Amino acid sequence: MCKWRKVVAMELAMPLRFLHPETPPHHSGRLAVIDIGSSSIRLVVYEDVANYPYMILNQKVWVALGEGKGEGAFTIDADRIDRASAAIEWFLWVAKEARAKAVLAIATSAVREAVNGHDFAEALRRRTGLHVHIIDGEAEARLAAVGACVSIPDATGLVVDLGGGSLEIYDTTSKLFESLPLGVLSLKVLSGDDPLKAADILYKRIHDLGWPEKAKGSIVAIGSGMRAIARLHMDHVGYPLKILHDYKLGKKQGLTFCDDILHNNISLKSEDMRKKQYREVMPYRAAALHALLRLKEATCVRFATFGLREGVLFSQVGDCPIIADPLLAFAADWADREGLGADAALRQASWVRPFMPDANPRWLQSACLMGQVVWREQHAYRARTAFDRVLGGAYVAADHHTRAMLALAVYHIHENKPSESLLAEIKGVLTEEQILQARRLGALVALTMALDPGGKGLLNQFELARDDKGHFTLKGPSSFMAMKSEEVEKRLNEVQDVFNLG
Repeated sequence: MCKWRKVVAMELAMPLRFLHPETPPHHSGRLAVIDIGSSSIRLVVYEDVANYPYMILNQKVWVALGEGKGEGAFTIDADRIDRASAAIEWFLWVAKEARAKAVLAIATSAVREAVNGHDFAEALRRRTGLHVHIIDGEAEARLAAVGACVSIPDATGLVVDLGGGSLEIYDTTSKLFESLPLGVLSLKVLSGDDPLKAADILYKRIHDLGWPEKAKGSIVAIGSGMRAIARLHMDHVGYPLKILHDYKLGKKQGLTFCDDILHNNISLKSEDMRKKQYREVMPYRAAALHALLRLKEATCVRFATFGLREGVLFSQVGDCPIIADPLLAFAADWADREGLGADAALRQASWVRPFMPDANPRWLQSACLMGQVVWREQHAYRARTAFDRVLGGAYVAADHHTRAMLALAVYHIHENKPSESLLAEIKGVLTEEQILQARRLGALVALTMALDPGGKGLLNQFELARDDKGHFTLKGPSSFMAMKSEEVEKRLNEVQDVFNLG
């Protein structure tokens, strides 16, 4: 992550430490977050936050506490309170059994605006001992922005979090924010069950704020409702990657797709549309995205999997390594857990770097860090397993081009020959030049593994050079070179061959 982005994330998060005075800072161990939203209640449990905080559990119960909520006062009905209470008690049991050291609970729009919202939270505290922090609209917008800014480091424009009862908007440039009581359930009520009217209602409210129209860049969309649109579009167009994070739609493409949903031209029988409640709110999700993409300076929408709950996580922990650079933090942790160690991988990256001057340094380092995580696999399956694990890894701060290039580079560390079936899986994601760059890095790293198979730091004894005609030569200790290793010769020839291409 670039330095200024880390500063932005911490500036947003610091005033929110800690959500409750009785909640101590969390420095290590598993952390659970319960998010009591207007549509659903969700539990996430994060792995030891002293390292990379993997999400190890993610459960959701649809309760719709905000059902019937417009812009005035409303009351959560007793049946929904009972369902919510039961869900939270279940989540507390799950968190305990998952060995979470601490549980943080937040409630958003429905609970904070309901006449009986505070009574509900107090009853929960008396019954379970859980303190529910009812966050205001500002905190909700800022926490959501923390999660988004950390997970998409190069994002500029508006971060938007669409929930059941509200829409939070944050401008990454001006730092202005707003919380509008216009989530999907609210829009459904206010529009009289008319999604087209809902889009106009929301656009007018956002337009009247003034500053969102001037926010240049993308719409960074977070929340499960927005991600459902991304998933639906992937299915509709047959997109090869099933990765929601940082899936992008251009402005025109996004508006057209939302229009198709609003006019019932898209089937809602696939993906998560099996349940009636999801099908009913999908047009209002499309209405919200349509309104946002109509903003003058919006260029595209980028869907993010990090949001409010990750913002809560980062605001509560001491010094989580993911905040510095999520991609490198994930890759380094992975290398230490399952590879030959991050130090050895970074030495590989430094050794091959001079021969790939145009390569993105983060991509190059991350590929080296991820390159050895499959060494315990059967040799015949190693390359393919590496590709699948890297392509589908649960990391962020890498767009789909970077992710596919990482997967392909790691594949070629273990297999020199290209695979047509594998390339078909990422067809349209990478250019021929990017594919070649990934192959070259794979060949170079494979050579380093022959020179220093134990990752003990032997690479500084070797010098790889390339002359003006593009010919590679290797120099090393005389005792090593005297062995005339066929493995080293093979790897050096593979480097030569792949650099002769293009």
